[in-house]
Amino acid sequence: MQQHNASPPPYHIIPATPSHIPQITAIVNHYVLNTIVNKSYRPLPESHYNNILTDNHSRRKLPLFVAIEGSQNNDGDSSDNNEEKVIGFITVTPWFPPKLGYAYTLEVSLYISPTQRGGGIGTALLTTPITHLENNEYFIFSEGGAAAPSPSFSIVPDGLNFIYGILVKCTQLLALMAIDGENMTLDGRVKKFYEREGFELMGL
Repeated sequence: MQQHNASPPPYHIIPATPSHIPQITAIVNHYVLNTIVNKSYRPLPESHYNNILTDNHSRRKLPLFVAIEGSQNNDGDSSDNNEEKVIGFITVTPWFPPKLGYAYTLEVSLYISPTQRGGGIGTALLTTPITHLENNEYFIFSEGGAAAPSPSFSIVPDGLNFIYGILVKCTQLLALMAIDGENMTLDGRVKKFYEREGFELMGL
């Protein structure tokens, strides 16, 4: 049985970098192999989250945050940048990127290290991108990829090339919750967590 950490260690939240990807992937793969939280049937490769990080930061300007164990120095650096331990992370991704009709809808995915569940880390992680989205726009891209400029489009770097994107603000944030019919207590806790943070139940 996994232990919930009611008193988490000191931690701080920062934007994810490529150096965090191995730990992010390891956290997710724990849930892939041991729970129904993630619908993947096989462990995910590190390239999966590398691609999300690149797409979010370089193209879409969407957040991907990690919770790092330990305090943060006054200059904004971690107490030990070479030994950063990721104890949770949150991604925000387009809900249905090929369809412009979903441009204002994003999906949030939140994972906490199985050794650190409880103690408010999830709440802190969830609050961080919500605040970011309230104050920042992000890029969406036209169906099929726009090849010609338009007054409503902005030029966005894409590797060695450029694509045309549209800046929008998020109006709807979705959190998909997997139901474990064998553990109704855990299901109820997860449901209450999201409701406490302002999410509304939309379907089962």
